[in-house]
Amino acid sequence: MSLVILRIAALLYAGAATGFIAFFAKPRWVRAAAAADSLLLAAFVVHAVAIGFGCREFGGMEFLTLRGGFLMLAWLVSGAFLLVQRIYPVPSVGAFATPLVLVTLLPTLFGPPNAPPRPPEGLKHGLLTGHIFIAVLGVAIFALAFGVALMYLLQEREVKGKRFGALFSRLPSLTQLDTLEQRLVRIGFVVFTVALVLGSVLANEAWGHFWQWDPKQVFSLVSWLLYGALVQARRSGFHGRRYALLSMVGFAIILTSFVGLGLVPVSKHGRDYGLNPPAQASEAGRSAQ
Repeated sequence: MSLVILRIAALLYAGAATGFIAFFAKPRWVRAAAAADSLLLAAFVVHAVAIGFGCREFGGMEFLTLRGGFLMLAWLVSGAFLLVQRIYPVPSVGAFATPLVLVTLLPTLFGPPNAPPRPPEGLKHGLLTGHIFIAVLGVAIFALAFGVALMYLLQEREVKGKRFGALFSRLPSLTQLDTLEQRLVRIGFVVFTVALVLGSVLANEAWGHFWQWDPKQVFSLVSWLLYGALVQARRSGFHGRRYALLSMVGFAIILTSFVGLGLVPVSKHGRDYGLNPPAQASEAGRSAQ
């Protein structure tokens, strides 16, 4: 049932993306932006219903899988963008944000949902849920910052090349994009800091130590330090192209941790939560067949 509802949400996201792209192509089509905004809100609500049904089916354990991570990430990116739209109404950003949501959601639309074995008894379920949700929220905010950084680089190229054509007129000003970028980075850094603190507490409960040089811990720490440096550097007037590029590098590191390490059995996160079962278990399963 949750998969059917999720596919309906995907259709609504596709409609929203079409509307925002149409507005980006023809800024005079204000109604296209308004319709896209309404479709995105509807998609966000339907997506939430799909998540609710998924929680009822699997007790929330699905979100310990890579598929569940994509599912939650797409929902939080759309929610973050809807909130940004209310505070900083820049509908042209939707032409970059909504396709990102749709691409993130695509891997979750094929194949039946599943849930991994339950995590170790030593972990408090509420704390684990909070850690996962807050961590994915931080990734969602950084994903939006990535999109804004990309727009900044495109607009800067137009300005430096003195090509004041269609792209220049459709993108927000460099000042607007720079301000929005630094605010998203700052908010994302605060959220990600909370996620890391909760993760350290969980690591201590599960492994007996706050730090284990686990690949996910290392990648998360590197990205946290990079974004923290950006937050501090901003106070010294650091901004513009280099700021946008470093923000994009930070998101690439987080994405490597979120996706890359979720596909290979090198992280204790995966082994302990049942995401990447040990090789012996896989071999035993093949032998049984």
